[in-house]
Amino acid sequence: MILDLLRQILGDSISIFTIMNPLSVGVIMMGLLDQDTSKKEIAQIATKTSRAAFIAMLITFLVGNYIFEFFGISPHGLRIFGGTILFIMGLNMVQGHGKKTNHSAKEQEAAMEREDISIVPLAIPVTMGAGLATTLINLSIAASKWQDYVSGIVAILVCSLAALLILRRMPYIKKALGDNGLKVFNRIMGLVVGSLAAQMFLNGVFGLYENFAA
Repeated sequence: MILDLLRQILGDSISIFTIMNPLSVGVIMMGLLDQDTSKKEIAQIATKTSRAAFIAMLITFLVGNYIFEFFGISPHGLRIFGGTILFIMGLNMVQGHGKKTNHSAKEQEAAMEREDISIVPLAIPVTMGAGLATTLINLSIAASKWQDYVSGIVAILVCSLAALLILRRMPYIKKALGDNGLKVFNRIMGLVVGSLAAQMFLNGVFGLYENFAA
């Protein structure tokens, strides 16, 4: 039972972490900051961003299912739409475009004018964008036992801590990997996101088919 729970936590963590893609968030963060920004300021921004993203992810996971039940939206319809969103994200990542679905030029310009970029746009919508929200709601809908909720919450916590560590160390990571290294990693993550998208989309299609056939 414990092994099954650990496997589920690992699977949920991989799904969330891949779509969150903290390295891409870190690249955007470094692009929004001045070159003379101190490491202490970067650490503070990373902490606030990770904390805000954790709260947003936790709320989405815990109440997402009830929101869709309230509006009478089919879980299979969500999986089809969510799979489409994730496919676009994965395609952009494979092509080296970064998190285009979560971050626009206007948001970057607005962020440059703000003193604090940790909440908007870094936490929302760069980290917690449409693709991650859809994934969390899909996990929420699929949750039927207490183990499912424990797995989801622990996975969110693990991914938030991982994002915190990556964002805090981003100056060193960027220097060590270089631009080409970050692009290669981003494209590998894009392949994983695209695979998750295909699985989610097909689950939704077959689910709707079974409902209509019944």
